Amino acid sequence: MDEEHLDWSKLSKKERKKLAKEQKKQQTLIDKKKASFGKWIGIGIVAFVILGGIFWIVSNVIKESSKPVPGKEVAVLGRTHVPIGTKVKYNSNPPTSGNHYDTWTKSGAYDKPIEDGYLVHSLEHGYIVISHNCEMTSSKLKAQSSKVGTESAKTDKKCLDFIDKLKERVKKDSWKMILLPRASLDTNFALTAWGRIDKFNLKEGSLERVNDFIDSFRNTGPEKTMD
Repeated sequence: MDEEHLDWSKLSKKERKKLAKEQKKQQTLIDKKKASFGKWIGIGIVAFVILGGIFWIVSNVIKESSKPVPGKEVAVLGRTHVPIGTKVKYNSNPPTSGNHYDTWTKSGAYDKPIEDGYLVHSLEHGYIVISHNCEMTSSKLKAQSSKVGTESAKTDKKCLDFIDKLKERVKKDSWKMILLPRASLDTNFALTAWGRIDKFNLKEGSLERVNDFIDSFRNTGPEKTMD
């Protein structure tokens, strides 16, 4: 029966009632289909967002896991407290672990060297120690270059400028961070954490390299503290 051209006036009450019921039933089916379609659209959108999120997380995990770990691993020595002034033999310069004094160095940028016994205790607490020796560059240039004065002055200036950048870095975020000079250092800079070291000269260094080391190893020492 063509409902569009149907003359309801010619239908009996029973027929009209039956037809109205059928129309209502059809409309209910149409509404259900629309609701179901909308539901599946919603589910598809949610699934797309979730899968996109999972893909982003997995991609970043793979990216981070494939990223080389900063610095080099150094065999961990003991961590016994010894009296201040005790001579301790370490397996790296600067040291990354070993016996140490019962007092540690607090965060900050220092202008003078500090004994290893204090610094190693800081490393045990998860500190990052940044050591520098710009004077080393001058001595190498004097031995290798005939343009001693000019080259030495330029290099020293750049090295000192980088130290200033490191001081600003420590000033902005000083938590478990120590910056200080080290005359015995055989490179311009050295980053140390418990059992980890990264040594480099000025031309090889950057703040990104320093930040990567800090992000990877700060507060990873064997003794967790709030300081």
